[in-house]
Amino acid sequence: MMETFTSLNRLNCTQPKQEKPAVDAVIELDMMFYDHIRPQLDRLTKNPSDETIEKILAYSRAK
Repeated sequence: MMETFTSLNRLNCTQPKQEKPAVDAVIELDMMFYDHIRPQLDRLTKNPSDETIEKILAYSRAK
């Protein structure tokens, strides 16, 4: 009778683990980008120019 077994080769079992999953890294990069542009976005929402308001009104009337 023949015996069979599964080898526990350490090279196959130990894989370097990532510190953060790829999804977490992408979310972190997105948040850094958003934090970087947030002041400009806040300024747009608080102080739209007259031209911007006119464009929005013209667009809303056209529909």
